[in-house]
Amino acid sequence: MGPFHYHFGNEELLAVLSGRPTVRTPAGSRTLAEGEFVAFPRGPHGAHAVGNDTDGTVRFLFFSEMRGPDVIVYPEQEMLGAVEAMSSPERGGMATWLRMEGAIEHHEPETPDAARAPAAEATGANMLEPDFESIDEPPGYAMLGAEAARQAGAQHLGATVYELPPGNSVCPYHWHAANEELLIVLAGTPTLRTPEGDRELAQGDVVAFPIGEAGAHKVTNHSDVPTRVLIASEMNEPEVAVYPDSAKVMARQQAPGTPATGVRAIFRFADGVDYWDGEVDPGAVP
Repeated sequence: MGPFHYHFGNEELLAVLSGRPTVRTPAGSRTLAEGEFVAFPRGPHGAHAVGNDTDGTVRFLFFSEMRGPDVIVYPEQEMLGAVEAMSSPERGGMATWLRMEGAIEHHEPETPDAARAPAAEATGANMLEPDFESIDEPPGYAMLGAEAARQAGAQHLGATVYELPPGNSVCPYHWHAANEELLIVLAGTPTLRTPEGDRELAQGDVVAFPIGEAGAHKVTNHSDVPTRVLIASEMNEPEVAVYPDSAKVMARQQAPGTPATGVRAIFRFADGVDYWDGEVDPGAVP
């Protein structure tokens, strides 16, 4: 899947759906297992190429931050690409590929280091055999969760596999102001609530939750058997999340799903105050 390369502006995450693809990293080549997650961080240590050396078909998911502009480096071709957006030029925008030879000025990047390449070795992150932990939330929100992206070594992308027992939800109905999310149904028939209402999903369904009110969602298992979903996301910080049913808002210094260190506050909209409340001395003369 393309020549050996890395991105300065975008982290990427691969998840194998079926087959045994081969990944090449700064440490060499290795065969991936079905369900395996591998992370390619920004910069030289995330250099990679993915291919199929088997006699069968392989399928995998590729997640990206999709940040633009970006610079892509192809070390073996001594070439780089500069793109206005990750979708350029297919969907418009500037995109240029240049040979490094003949550059007016050139400084060598850091050499790819196998020891700092998280994809060099299997980490145990796997969507088919998740390393689950019990998430003990209030009644109706009990589940198992495996933070696959973090386990694979990702820093700027999130991906968590959830197993929902019957009658439980991943989280309350909400939307994000800073992070887009993507849901993939791995097993079962979860029910998705959005601003358009409720609908039952099927295995393999993919649903996007954009930033803002249009991306409001809640995932619940109304069936009689457990269901599994993969939820991938950006990991932008700071973050603001809104919970329409309870008229609450959460502001946090960190990206969603990370430990609650630093500033984190949850309050009801009704408790809001004026911007200048407590800032101006009522007796002060202008």
